[in-house]
Amino acid sequence: MSFRQMNAVIPQFQRIEIARDSRLIMPEAGFEKLLVVRQGYLIAITESGEVRPVSHGYACHSAAGPVKLQPPAGREAEYAVLTYRITPEGAPWDWNGPQRVLSENKVRYMVDGLLQAQEDQQGMDGEEAEAQRFRNRMMLERILSFFMYESRLNEERRNSDAQIEKSVHYLEEHYMLKLTLPMLAERAGLSTGHYGVLFKERTGMTPSRYLKRLRVEKAKQLFDQGERSASKAAQSVGFADYFHFSRTYKGLTGLSPSEYMHKLEEIE
Repeated sequence: MSFRQMNAVIPQFQRIEIARDSRLIMPEAGFEKLLVVRQGYLIAITESGEVRPVSHGYACHSAAGPVKLQPPAGREAEYAVLTYRITPEGAPWDWNGPQRVLSENKVRYMVDGLLQAQEDQQGMDGEEAEAQRFRNRMMLERILSFFMYESRLNEERRNSDAQIEKSVHYLEEHYMLKLTLPMLAERAGLSTGHYGVLFKERTGMTPSRYLKRLRVEKAKQLFDQGERSASKAAQSVGFADYFHFSRTYKGLTGLSPSEYMHKLEEIE
């Protein structure tokens, strides 16, 4: 589903219902449905038997099969089912499956607005009713746009997180090589700046500091295993400059390499 499709159509609000128990959502020709979780979470079971958790929302496409929605065993949940039409008829619209949203409070507020408007509209007619239908359509469009945009952001974030995870594993296996920030960012398919920000969020450190700590830890392991040449240990873990290695080692451990080895010898 894309905003290009969204820009080419007009979603027309039809009705909204609140549910708390299990429900089979049946497709209706010409009508789309969006489930919005208000409390707890749900399990969605598709016609093929696929089971998917639903914590924020679920789009039910009119051409898709039925979907069973149910709270987990022993849990309570509340959700709204929004039914709407897309005009013009036959316009491309393929929105289906679990959706996520970051602006939960804003969406909940607009769902509450649609519920109240549906109740109030029963006593309206003429121009007043038309004005309310217009406001309903605007609220519906905002709800759809939040879900569509923020679901895409979540997907992009999951992909980025997976790339950072792979990058961390790569560093742990190739720490002894000459590694640069641009090279690591390119491997992850991210810009240098974005990679640095995501890496720090994931590890609490910049890529450079993470690599230094990793190399120092590997050098410390070599000393613990009997290596007594600091220069050899430095080269083995990827430091080209011994003096840089020594300063970094002391800065991170509180002891220089020679002081650490001397301490080991005293213990032995």
